[in-house]
Amino acid sequence: MLVLHGTEDPMFPLAHAQATATAVPGARLVMIEGMGHTLPTALDTRLADEILRHTALDRA
Repeated sequence: MLVLHGTEDPMFPLAHAQATATAVPGARLVMIEGMGHTLPTALDTRLADEILRHTALDRA
């Protein structure tokens, strides 16, 4: 499981993302600097890269 979480998320604090990643064996937490609760199009490439990296790891 990949947990993507913005450092500026006003709805869910970092502790929620950490708890989710800890609760799922093998989960990977990636913090996205400056991102809030939405997925801004300016981060599309970064988010896609993280997802592709994660799915490549699952297949290795």
